[in-house]
Amino acid sequence: MIKKFALPLLLAVVFSITGLGVFAYKTQIKYLFLFSGIGTATALGACLFILIPGKKQAIRRIIQACIGGTLFIGLSLYGNVNFQASQIIFDLSAGVVAGALIQFLIARIVMPFFIGNGFCSMACWDGAVFELIQNRIPKAIKPRKRSSLVAWTYLLGVVLLATGISFVGNPAIHESYRRYWIIGENIMILGLGVGLSSFWGSRAYCRFFCPFITVSGLLSRFSIFKIAPVKYDSCTGCGVCNKACPMLVDVRDSVKNNQRISNRTCILCERCVDACPEKCLKLAPDFPWK
Repeated sequence: MIKKFALPLLLAVVFSITGLGVFAYKTQIKYLFLFSGIGTATALGACLFILIPGKKQAIRRIIQACIGGTLFIGLSLYGNVNFQASQIIFDLSAGVVAGALIQFLIARIVMPFFIGNGFCSMACWDGAVFELIQNRIPKAIKPRKRSSLVAWTYLLGVVLLATGISFVGNPAIHESYRRYWIIGENIMILGLGVGLSSFWGSRAYCRFFCPFITVSGLLSRFSIFKIAPVKYDSCTGCGVCNKACPMLVDVRDSVKNNQRISNRTCILCERCVDACPEKCLKLAPDFPWK
């Protein structure tokens, strides 16, 4: 029973400890409630996945919308806190440690060793929007696979642009600029993601440009929890798992070779798990190097 609920327990413990650590460092109670709340919500979702497997994707989207909406509306728009990669550069240039850097260290450096890029399918507000509208836009005729060159070039561009802006009017210092930057940057991200999805395939921004996946993807292959084949010899090669994956990961190839999915863009959404007619896949813990 404990092994069955290992992921929910892990999420609750890790996020609670994280909240306590950040609270002790920043001496601001909001961080304790923030991380404990995220951990509780994701742990609840993971429990419901197990108890109501037939509604897994609906539950995941609700949890993602709730967490992502709270972060963006409650903290970004209302609290004037920017969680995008550019803010990390702004904060570092200003010599401060704020929400963006804390979120990056926890969600993109620490958590990938436990749940890979799971943050992208459970808490990212941009990802929640992309999933909400994905079925309402034309499907790409020839989806493109992720390009590491494009991803790292974009990340470099964000760093250079944010560094330049830091010398002109750093939003980390000038509070009046920050809200406009938050709104403008998120409009750009959503516009780019929606616009390219019709040509490059689902979640195009996430696969090609997202700086966070570019970084956390380097660490996600060492994750404890991964999608793993449980009946690889039952695979018929139908390819339904590949069609279900929003990140265009070649799931079928991993199943055929009886390997856990270590692709750096896997977001642990478990769509492939739910889509497989032979039930060949599941999300399970194992040694990180396997």
